[in-house]
Amino acid sequence: MGATYNPKLSIVRVENLRLRAFIGFIDWETEKLQDIIISFSFKYDTAIASKTDDVQDAVDYKKITKGIIDFVDHKSFHLIETLTDKIYNHIQESGPALQEITVKVEKPHALRFADNVLVEIDGKDRYKTAVVAMGSNINSEENFSKALQYLQDFGFIMQRTAFIKTAPLKFEDQPEFLNGAILFHTKKSLSELKMHLKQIEALLGRVRTENKNAPREIDLDVLTYNGFIIDKDIEELPFLIDFVQQLQPEIQLDNSELEK
Repeated sequence: MGATYNPKLSIVRVENLRLRAFIGFIDWETEKLQDIIISFSFKYDTAIASKTDDVQDAVDYKKITKGIIDFVDHKSFHLIETLTDKIYNHIQESGPALQEITVKVEKPHALRFADNVLVEIDGKDRYKTAVVAMGSNINSEENFSKALQYLQDFGFIMQRTAFIKTAPLKFEDQPEFLNGAILFHTKKSLSELKMHLKQIEALLGRVRTENKNAPREIDLDVLTYNGFIIDKDIEELPFLIDFVQQLQPEIQLDNSELEK
């Protein structure tokens, strides 16, 4: 992502998807299917899709909707809260680019004196999990300390790796690097998180030149976001793989995952 990165966000909404399911602690011999109305929305950066007019560059909302139908229609759930959360997770797992996911599940005439009962989830209220890599070979310890302070302005540092020294690669005529990573909880979307990291780099004095491997005050990169591998160059630096395995061992880093 370059310094001039400017996402073009659009909202996709699917409204009033009407399905039937069993909701509640039921007696299978007497209980009847209940009407369920599902609405959801999300934002994503449509800059590429709108330019190419190619479905391959767009988020497949039909596939998302079909997935919801498959695991909801004529199925059984004890709580409408559980159902709503499963739908939210299904949409979130569709890709890291989806932002501000909202889900509303309605159960009409569920109460005798009420028209409707509904549960809503607004993704802006939920924390996302990221692994953020840090690197510096100019006043490294001081810049690491400042970067960690800035990061706490928009999230929570839950865990960090040891900070290690590594030899420079590709451009070797420079001091060794201090490298590390943090497990970070934030309400920021992926694009917002990336922009905040670039802002921190600028505040700490980093100036980008034609040499992408030049010495730097600080380098902040998103390695993972909500379980997705974001940095596709991770396999070039084995210590980055080690950082992810330390902080999120549930993520399997193999060649097939990196090639997605």
